[in-house]
Amino acid sequence: MQLWVSPSLLLLFLCQELRSELRQGKAVSANVCKLRLENGLCRGWILCFYNWRTYECEVFYYGGCNGNGNNFLRKEACEKACKNI
Repeated sequence: MQLWVSPSLLLLFLCQELRSELRQGKAVSANVCKLRLENGLCRGWILCFYNWRTYECEVFYYGGCNGNGNNFLRKEACEKACKNI
């Protein structure tokens, strides 16, 4: 069983990374930057989100599932997408 769990988790992680990279390569809608913070329910990663109350990109722990579009792999990508909001 252990042999199936590790590759599955690795595949999930790689798919999530690819999805995030592809999304960040495209123009981000201003509406994404105004979404509330969604941590997700699963184990996850340290990402950035745009906090429209402080007008800053901030670090948060993303659970890896059940989130929304307001999450970025790098602070620079967050700032590029949301700096003029």
